[in-house]
Amino acid sequence: RPASELLAEMTDRSGSDVKWRDGKTAVYIFNAGEDVSALKKAAYSEFIEENGLGPLAFPSLKRMEEEVISMALNLLNAPEGATGAMTSGGTDSITMAIKTARDYARSQGRASGKPNIVLPYSAHLAFDKAALLMDIEIRRVPILDESFEADIPAMEAQIDADTIMVVGSAPNFPYGIIDPIEALGEMCLRRNIWLYVDACVGGYFAPFARMNGVPVPPFDFEVPAVHSMSADLHKYGYCAKGASTVLFRSAELYSHMPFDLDCWSGARMMTPTLAGTRPGGAIAAAWAVMN
Repeated sequence: RPASELLAEMTDRSGSDVKWRDGKTAVYIFNAGEDVSALKKAAYSEFIEENGLGPLAFPSLKRMEEEVISMALNLLNAPEGATGAMTSGGTDSITMAIKTARDYARSQGRASGKPNIVLPYSAHLAFDKAALLMDIEIRRVPILDESFEADIPAMEAQIDADTIMVVGSAPNFPYGIIDPIEALGEMCLRRNIWLYVDACVGGYFAPFARMNGVPVPPFDFEVPAVHSMSADLHKYGYCAKGASTVLFRSAELYSHMPFDLDCWSGARMMTPTLAGTRPGGAIAAAWAVMN
């Protein structure tokens, strides 16, 4: 079939889709306008065939990803030595952070039983999906009735020797409320527990709100107990899908995330995340929009 016919049919099929350009589509579409849209389409198309799996083959993608991560760390008050990687989205970022926290706990002689994660009832279901993959127990704790925030004393009561992570959201999906990350941090420091901040929604929004005078409470790496964070580039970073960032306070923490395998007939395989092939277009579009 001719290309013109196929393109016309796709346009016709989209006629029953939600009218996201009218600003009526939360969650699925984050629209920054035609100029940003044109830029990310051009950048994605320029690198549509390139593959982030091969940093030696495509050093341009490696450099762009490193620069995107550097921008993210700077926005989120990360200390010197912090690092991270791009992923395909928030669920991917959360999954990789959980894998990292689990392996770190094991390296410290913890979580000898079944690992568990303690989180408020409002935390994203991506944590449950990742936990199902890794046979990790999820301990959801009811939130405070009046503020819809995490109930820190109730969460602390759920921590035990097999707890690998405590979670706070910035903000949570159901209510748009930032959990009391600073207070969660104090508790996690006292209990020596990994604190993870799910800022998939707010990570590329809250810093700019703060720059414009909005009183945003501490939620990122400025809280000393925060070990890792996620922030979605394809939400309020307005980048092309799928693009997120998973970030770590130090390279030592990050070192528990990558896969480095050499136990088959083929060549050694090293990947920062679970994905093998990584679309170069998503990396390039993120770099272009962030700049």
